[in-house]
Amino acid sequence: MVGAEAGPNVDPWSQIVRLEHGGDGSFAAIIREQVGRTPVAGLAKLEAQLLRALADPAVTAAGRDFLCSQLALVGSAAAVPVLGRLLAAEASADAARVALERIPGPEADAALLAGLYSLSGRARIGLVGSIGARRSPGARETLSRLAGDAGEHAEIRAIATRALALLRPASTGPAA
Repeated sequence: MVGAEAGPNVDPWSQIVRLEHGGDGSFAAIIREQVGRTPVAGLAKLEAQLLRALADPAVTAAGRDFLCSQLALVGSAAAVPVLGRLLAAEASADAARVALERIPGPEADAALLAGLYSLSGRARIGLVGSIGARRSPGARETLSRLAGDAGEHAEIRAIATRALALLRPASTGPAA
């Protein structure tokens, strides 16, 4: 039994890994509410719960997507290694990318840049867009290379060019 049918004593964290698209979302709603109500002091514990659920070998694609969406709200550098591994697989790349895009810090920047070498197609295009959205100055060299590489897909070059426009101009040295 899942959701409301399972009764009030069922732990939503044990059920979220079974979430299915179009199925009973009551456990997701309970966890979403916990995420929204958790004070800053409790975020590390909540993040650890999300990561434990994400590591469950039984987690469904819908469960993984949901957990990543919640990590986008409360994730920290602690979530980056797990999300980086998910980023490398086409099936989980979008959910991991969205979470990493929202997590502050150089660890998330590095994971997104590293993902460029394992993805292709639409997932890679989305990744280039996320790198640009973060506006990380450390991405300038990679984005420049992608924008100028005639061997890259035209859409990758175009998105890399737009992403470069989001970055502040490179320093030209001290002001005169």
